[in-house]
Amino acid sequence: MVIDSTVLVDVIRGKEDAYNFLSITKEPLTISRAGVIEMVRGAKTKKDVLSVLKLIKNLNINVIEISEEISKLAGNLFESYYHKYGIGAMDSFIAATAVVKKEKLASHNVKHFKFIKDLELIIPY
Repeated sequence: MVIDSTVLVDVIRGKEDAYNFLSITKEPLTISRAGVIEMVRGAKTKKDVLSVLKLIKNLNINVIEISEEISKLAGNLFESYYHKYGIGAMDSFIAATAVVKKEKLASHNVKHFKFIKDLELIIPY
């Protein structure tokens, strides 16, 4: 299952539901490299960046690198949905990662992803 950065942000903010969701999920947890970049972009200090990377490691979340196939699909998603739905570039990569890897995407940003065909979206808690 691909984890959107929204879930990890909730863990960092101490939301117990987020941590519990990740703890009880039976599927292997993954995050797109784009999701990691979002987390780093949101960090205020280098110490915060290191905390984010440590959290990903401690939760055994595997980082999925952006392949050519993911990149092409992300470009198509962005071109198709940016003007109609306002999808962001990073969200295009995150969605493409889940679709290409045939994994569910756990996110609270339903409005950013609900219109994408072939994407199985899960609201985690």
